[in-house]
Amino acid sequence: MSTPPASAVALRASRPHLVYGGVEIALSIIVAIATWSAWHSPWTTFLWTILWLPVSHAIGLAAGFVMAAHGDPTPERRALAGTNIAVWAYECAASILLLDIYQPWFSAAPLAAPSGPARPVAVLLLHGYGCNRAFWLRFSRHLADAGYYCDAINLAPLLGDIDDYADTIAGAVQALAERTRAPVVIVGHSMGGLAARACLRRYPMLPVVHTVTLGSPHFGTLHARHGIGRNVRQMSIGSDWLVALANGENDTARARITSIYTAHDNVVYPVRTSVLPGAHNIALEGLGHVSLGTHPRSRALVLETLERVAQGLRHPN
Repeated sequence: MSTPPASAVALRASRPHLVYGGVEIALSIIVAIATWSAWHSPWTTFLWTILWLPVSHAIGLAAGFVMAAHGDPTPERRALAGTNIAVWAYECAASILLLDIYQPWFSAAPLAAPSGPARPVAVLLLHGYGCNRAFWLRFSRHLADAGYYCDAINLAPLLGDIDDYADTIAGAVQALAERTRAPVVIVGHSMGGLAARACLRRYPMLPVVHTVTLGSPHFGTLHARHGIGRNVRQMSIGSDWLVALANGENDTARARITSIYTAHDNVVYPVRTSVLPGAHNIALEGLGHVSLGTHPRSRALVLETLERVAQGLRHPN
């Protein structure tokens, strides 16, 4: 089958993340009531109500970094204590912003319109496991400032089969290409990179000229044992699904993929699982998993890749 559906996906809020936001509010109220009952202090109640979520998130991320270090004790991951603290602190900030603020409340927010001269490619952004399109709100503003027309979609169901996202992605690619009259570059974070590859395996004739993956577990991750859902099982190291995905690609398809990954990923490890033979692989250091969606260094590499693809379209060999 090589002809995808051409309809665009309606932009609507992600219900699971709205529920998550509601749970955050409910727990904050419970914390406020419990703190007031214990101390009868307005300032103590205010601080605990505001800080319980980021503190919990920070503790969970610290545990994730420790597990990743034990699961992948390679020289590339080793760093000074100060570097590890800086990586953890930035990952905390990025995760709280994207996962606890943007995703529950802004999953249907429009992306920024491009400014400056028109670019010869458009960009479709795909989020990772457990996320939604709001993951890209910050990143897409910088792409728009560089002149790129972007779109981002929600991949549903949240815990479903990665192959089932193919029709949604294909429809979004077709709609974006028709709207901009330009070929598309897909940028996928984590599971989003695998979803892009799976979609292009099913629909190889889509107007996609390149795929950029950020922290994608091309050969799986040990962290998958801590998740739930069919898509997590597919991302287990050595899964039948990943083997079939790799066997379904040829050298030409791999040459149109750029895999950007970090040696200090706290979700995708061992690090070598992000290295995709035949693709253009770029390693970063000193960044966590979610940080790849906000940090200037990863953003600069994506912009460099987009420019390289655009130059190839302007000056084909």
